[in-house]
Amino acid sequence: MKKACIFMISGPSAVGKTSVVNAVLEMDNTLCRIVTCTTRERRDSERDGIDYYFLSKEKFSEEISVGNLIEFSEVYENYYGVMFSTIEEKIKGCQDAILVINWEGFLKIKQAIQGNVFGIFILPPSIRDLEIRIRSRGEDSPEVIAQRIGMAREDMDKAKYYDFCFENIDIATTAREIMKKINEIRFK
Repeated sequence: MKKACIFMISGPSAVGKTSVVNAVLEMDNTLCRIVTCTTRERRDSERDGIDYYFLSKEKFSEEISVGNLIEFSEVYENYYGVMFSTIEEKIKGCQDAILVINWEGFLKIKQAIQGNVFGIFILPPSIRDLEIRIRSRGEDSPEVIAQRIGMAREDMDKAKYYDFCFENIDIATTAREIMKKINEIRFK
């Protein structure tokens, strides 16, 4: 019987992870998204239950205390995590899935779930390009931008733990390259 493949996508802030994953999901409707939880504010373009489950800090703490999260971490004063149930549902249903997650979450899940779990790391063409992307969002103060760039350098050092790395020069090309790799894994 075929086992489900879980593809975890990571990369620094503003590298285009969500945009690439959305493009991959448009290419293959048999691949589904694992929705993660966060306490950060919802951006105008985001939808609860589709992009993230947006939880209050109190609700997130409750989910931690009852053991419902396979992994969680604090990033930029907000919490992010993955519910056990969202991954178990895909594995039990033998449904291949994709998940946007930070490097710490990737390592925790890879250790917790034995089997078809693959890490894909997305890199920016350069730190300067990444800084331009962060600034273009228009959401962060200069101090926060500097903090994000510092964190990006740390994040990129973790790419060595991933099965595959892709440079995101443009969304469409990167999505096609990742989709090709996903299909190589799924159908070999």
